[in-house]
Amino acid sequence: MPKVPRRPDPEPLETDDRPVVVVGMVLWALAFVVLVVFFRDDLRRHDASWWLWACVIGVALGLYGLRFTSRRQRR
Repeated sequence: MPKVPRRPDPEPLETDDRPVVVVGMVLWALAFVVLVVFFRDDLRRHDASWWLWACVIGVALGLYGLRFTSRRQRR
């Protein structure tokens, strides 16, 4: 079978990932607020208050991701 020449790789797409990171941060913050307002007693009763910390860490990692994507966007 004859060998077909390989086509060149396409150029990478330029994307702005900051909106995706911001939406993720907003969702983590919203989850935190919902848990604190509606489920705080349930979380304490079931020894699951770590869910609140998971939301805080999600927002913190989102801040890091926003910093990372902003720097990458500037380059």
